Amino acid sequence: MALPNLFRELPDGVRGRLTALGGSISYAPDQLIQTRGDFTRGLSVISEGAVCFGKNDADGRFIASTTFEVGQSYGEFTLFTDLPRTHDAIAVGATTILNIPKNKFDSVLATEPALVTAVLTVLTMRLHNALELVDDLRRYPLKYRLGKNLLQMAKTEKSNQLHITQSELADVMGVSRVAIGHILTLYKKQGFIEQKYGYLELMNGEGLKEWLETFVQLDDVTPPITTDLGVTPPTQ
Repeated sequence: MALPNLFRELPDGVRGRLTALGGSISYAPDQLIQTRGDFTRGLSVISEGAVCFGKNDADGRFIASTTFEVGQSYGEFTLFTDLPRTHDAIAVGATTILNIPKNKFDSVLATEPALVTAVLTVLTMRLHNALELVDDLRRYPLKYRLGKNLLQMAKTEKSNQLHITQSELADVMGVSRVAIGHILTLYKKQGFIEQKYGYLELMNGEGLKEWLETFVQLDDVTPPITTDLGVTPPTQ
């Protein structure tokens, strides 16, 4: 599911203050950035590349949960609680992270209401997305959930070219590559997408949206919960 972007929410001046107070670290592809259980308190913002978050299972296999891209941040809850970081983080390609220690972040937070608003906006959107995901997992099949995610990606990136691989989609959705492949083949047969080298192209987003609406089981709310995620429940 597409995630909100903290730096995009910030005015230029606030973004500049945070950048000046932070320190940047560069990582090679697949290099470990943080480990589960780390108590380092501070905000981390991706300046270049991407970061894959996940956990190792009992056999030592890394199970990816999600991938954050340029401008997205993590570690917010370490700023306001004493909880440890919950996931391992690995660099996807050459990656640079801007790290802002808690004490320096707090100094900006105390004088910049715009930062308070931006952080609350990002965390609220993440909570909204998490609640939607939990409900979708209980209620809808993979072919609905994947399509909904692709529409949200297109909306967020403002492009019909979705730069994500089948393997990355499998990690994000928590299923096998084979399962993702079956659904993408279904979408392709219906003319919704085309699979290109290293990306997907959304050929008929409106058609995919209408098809997904046939799955929706919920009555309308105000505002409709799924409107923000690119799918509007049908009017009863």
